[in-house]
Amino acid sequence: MRRISKLGVIGSGVCAIALIATSAPAFADYAPSSTDVVGVGSDTVQNILDFVADGDNTSDPGYNAVGLSNKLATFDATPDANDRAGYLNGSTNSSLKALTPTVVLRAGTSPVQRPNGSGAGINALLADHGSAGYQRKIDFVRMSRPPKAAENSTAVTNLGTQLYTVQISTDPLEIAYATHQDSTNTSVTSNIPSGGLTTAQLTAIYTCTATKWTDVGGTSTNTIIPLVPQTGSGTRSTFLADIQVGGSGQPALGSCVQTVEENDPTSLTSALAAPVPPATVGVADAADAIAPFSAGRLNLYNNSYFKDPTVVFPGASGFLAPGIAIKAGTGTGSSQIYNDVRGLYVVFRASDVTSSTPWQAGSNLNWAHTLFVDTSGSVLSYIHQPFNAGLITAAGATPAYVDKGAGFTVG
Repeated sequence: MRRISKLGVIGSGVCAIALIATSAPAFADYAPSSTDVVGVGSDTVQNILDFVADGDNTSDPGYNAVGLSNKLATFDATPDANDRAGYLNGSTNSSLKALTPTVVLRAGTSPVQRPNGSGAGINALLADHGSAGYQRKIDFVRMSRPPKAAENSTAVTNLGTQLYTVQISTDPLEIAYATHQDSTNTSVTSNIPSGGLTTAQLTAIYTCTATKWTDVGGTSTNTIIPLVPQTGSGTRSTFLADIQVGGSGQPALGSCVQTVEENDPTSLTSALAAPVPPATVGVADAADAIAPFSAGRLNLYNNSYFKDPTVVFPGASGFLAPGIAIKAGTGTGSSQIYNDVRGLYVVFRASDVTSSTPWQAGSNLNWAHTLFVDTSGSVLSYIHQPFNAGLITAAGATPAYVDKGAGFTVG
């Protein structure tokens, strides 16, 4: 039952609806109780936790299928079950108006802004504290990068404990390009060099010192359209760190780069030429767009998970073609074709690992050990159980459990 984890809808407009008063309030989606475990954060990791919580689309059950009193609730970064961003009425490809979607994290509380990305997720966790009697809203964060040292320090200050990190899988981050045009599905021949792009070439592209394909070994004189995920995205942080752009003492991200929702194929298939001469704003040119993209997310498309959202219930029989492909790379060295096989993580308060409070009736394990942290004596956590490897694989990633422990940080 994915509705526990898929709690958002695209709000592209405003509708007036007449309501008939009843004796009890109506709720459109599941709102977690104070004893449920709630997670937010990374778009890249959301489908893995969705499947682990509620099962996949081939009838493999998840944790909540057992029917225990306390549930695992994981709120997606995106407001749409096809992992797409939401926009307001009046948006165009050249002038997007962000929806800023909200979510009810606990029953009986008001909606708050939906954390979108690893950075937004960890910032929300670090802000989830208050005076005596405060009701915690977030228990864990999905992250496509490890926590930073500064974030762990803030956790000690704000939450009174370090951050605890568990790697649940790995996922290649590679360069994507368009193969079809959005909406018309018209074939596109990308101008990306057939052998791919090296890390050094990507540095030149994303600092806008290389603006044409001929600058990076291509044959076209067209202007490259470099795309990068939104601020706060773990994918963005990892990619820019890999190509050494935007950090201390590094060249700045160039003005030719466009910001898009991470891991969304339509950002490539609907790409518009960037305002760099001689390109013209508003000219669709998917053939010249590139973006860092999760191989796991593309696997979900290619494994027929996503269906055409324009088809009314009971929905399309065929899968939604992503219209993109990725260049298989060799590493992150300057001369290597870009490919970063990164870890995907869940991060939470270290104090929850040492808590003596049992989570489920009939068990002496707290929620952190029940779900994510193996217990001494070879008692595996739920996510590390062998039968869950299929759910992680179905979500497009490669199972790779590693308990990183308390205080694990990078950067």
